[in-house]
Amino acid sequence: MLKIAVLGKDGKTGQAVLARLAKLPDYQYTENLTDADLLVVSPGIPPQDYPAVKIPIISEIELAYRLNPSPVIAVTGTNGKTTTTTLISRLLDVPAVGNIGVPYISVEKEYPYLAVEVSSYMLENIVTFRPRIAVILNLTEDHLARHSDMAGYAAAKKRILLNQTAEDFVIYNAADPWVCQITADAKAQKMPFTAPNKLQEDYAAARLAARLCGRNDAHIDKIFAEFPGVEHRMEKVGVYKGIRVINDSKGTNVDSTVVALESEPRQQHIILIAGGRDKMTFLQPLAAALRGRLKKLILLGEAQERFARELKEFQPLLVKDYDEAVRESFRAAQNGDLILLSPACASWDMFQNFEERGRYFKELVYKYAPQG
Repeated sequence: MLKIAVLGKDGKTGQAVLARLAKLPDYQYTENLTDADLLVVSPGIPPQDYPAVKIPIISEIELAYRLNPSPVIAVTGTNGKTTTTTLISRLLDVPAVGNIGVPYISVEKEYPYLAVEVSSYMLENIVTFRPRIAVILNLTEDHLARHSDMAGYAAAKKRILLNQTAEDFVIYNAADPWVCQITADAKAQKMPFTAPNKLQEDYAAARLAARLCGRNDAHIDKIFAEFPGVEHRMEKVGVYKGIRVINDSKGTNVDSTVVALESEPRQQHIILIAGGRDKMTFLQPLAAALRGRLKKLILLGEAQERFARELKEFQPLLVKDYDEAVRESFRAAQNGDLILLSPACASWDMFQNFEERGRYFKELVYKYAPQG
């Protein structure tokens, strides 16, 4: 009988671990750390908050990998993970799990493959986790409060390759310097890709993964054509008296928001709602993307003051909450304008996650949008 303690048992991941352990005769949950054989930690808990124990500390994805024999296609990167994981799931008709919102540990059946979205936090405590196919999309500044600097962040991402062998594959972005650096000594067979723009990276990577799994281009193109996109990632909310509204709540870092902005021409027509929990990344790329595109910048959340200070050239409007932000957005917008929620920040100062933030934004849009 293997006794397992769980750090972060009240969260979604922790609850999923407890539910799975309750169904396994050879495993038992214990609250007593001195009695435990293993400690499973939820990804949201930073290493400095771990208790001082002599037993192995593993992540939820490590335990899930040990319990489920399904071959894994693991997707990581700063941006595009959810879209790529969802595309692979649809292309292969297999579950999409992990950081995408469905705990890996909850999958009890065996499948031909599992599409698993993995974050740097999840990779910190793997031991035997070995993806048959690893996908690394891009690496830009993110989560530096936890990883200290880009080198630490990249090192955490590189752990996706830790247990791969020459029998495995790594699909990687050949145009990204950090990705090329961490894959340089990969033992797996290398499958590089490039894309004409950042929005196409997800599709290029998913295509390679599907081909490795035996899918032909006709099937891939059909699934791509039918793909509606991912909720909260450049999601079209609606058009109201000529005013477009896009929900990009999944834009939780500066690079992601820059990609969203650069998908639009420089016509000074964007009302951007940004702010949240600050990740303390440089804002110069955001400022460059705003120039010529921005009509009004609306800031809120914990990052509000720093963003306002560093983006003062845009004369931002500071608001207290999302209700005020949406009302002010419609007040500023005219026919032909775009209201874009792309916060460039985490959501945890005001919401449980970016999904809750995106849903609330859409509710307010439906409430305040001009009719007719």
